[in-house]
Amino acid sequence: MKKFLILVIVILGLFTIDHPMIKEPREALLNQGVDILSESSKVQRSPAAKQARDVISRTLSLSAEEQSYVDDALATDDKLRAFHLRYCKESDMNLYLYGPTLMQVCDITTEALHQAKGM
Repeated sequence: MKKFLILVIVILGLFTIDHPMIKEPREALLNQGVDILSESSKVQRSPAAKQARDVISRTLSLSAEEQSYVDDALATDDKLRAFHLRYCKESDMNLYLYGPTLMQVCDITTEALHQAKGM
């Protein structure tokens, strides 16, 4: 019991001391943990967006800038729905995707949204 109490005090000390030698590795470790948790939650909460991004990257040959835009614009299911509404249904102008490429992306997002509703 005495060893456990000492261990608890040491752990609490590591989380409460603000000395730079302790604070910087602690912050790096906590940030790494938060990044891992956020990545796993994105996969579970955005299946339609993940599916659409995967199909787009497999079927279309996009430039690095266009691919980065697609990854950001279709990051979550909510962003996917907003993208689909704005650029596919309302035919708004898109600076990165246009013409046949935008039509293919719209077809893929439509299919991903329909499959997500069916689940």
